[in-house]
Amino acid sequence: MLELLAGVAIGGLFGIVVWFMNQGTVSEVRESLNTIRTDFEAQQVEVALNKEALSRSETEVFQLENTISLLEDSLESVTTEAKHQKGRAQSAHTSKGQLLEKWTPFCEAEGIDPHWRPEDWSFFGNPLDYIVWDYKKDKETNDKEGKIVFLDVKAANSQLSTKQRRIRDLIRKKAVEWREIRLN
Repeated sequence: MLELLAGVAIGGLFGIVVWFMNQGTVSEVRESLNTIRTDFEAQQVEVALNKEALSRSETEVFQLENTISLLEDSLESVTTEAKHQKGRAQSAHTSKGQLLEKWTPFCEAEGIDPHWRPEDWSFFGNPLDYIVWDYKKDKETNDKEGKIVFLDVKAANSQLSTKQRRIRDLIRKKAVEWREIRLN
C-alpha cells in the first residue's frame, strides 16, 4: 500500500515539477519540491504512527478477548457452584423439615392443642403430614367437642403445595364425608 502511495506521490511529484518548470525559476521549483518532500515525509510518519496505533489496538483487543474468555469461564464456574450450594441448602432444609415432621407430636407449638396425645396422631406423609384423632371417650362429649384435624407441618418459610391448598379448601368448606366399604 505504501509503495502504491509512494508511486502515486512520485508520479504526481514529477507532474508538479514539470508544471513548476514551466511556471517559474529553479529556486522556486526547489522550494516547492522541498515543501512537497516535507509533506510526504510527514505523511509517511503519520502512516507509521497509525500502523503502530493499529498494532497496539489489535494487541489490546486480543488481551480483552482473553480477559472476557477468562471471566466467562469464571462466571460459569461460580454459577455451577451456586447451583450446588443452593441444592445442598435445599436438601438441608428438606431434611430439617422431615425431622421436624417426625417429632411434631412430641412438641409444643402454636396450633397443637396441649391435650393431644402422641398416640392419637397418625402419620399420613403425603399430601398431608398427620391426621390427629381428637376424640373423647364419652359419646356425648365426643359429639360436642371431638374433631379430626388434618395437619401439615411446615418449617421456616415453606409454603403449602397446590394439592395441599386444594385439600385445605375442601376441608374448610366441610366437603368431607364418611364412607364405609366392606369387602368379602
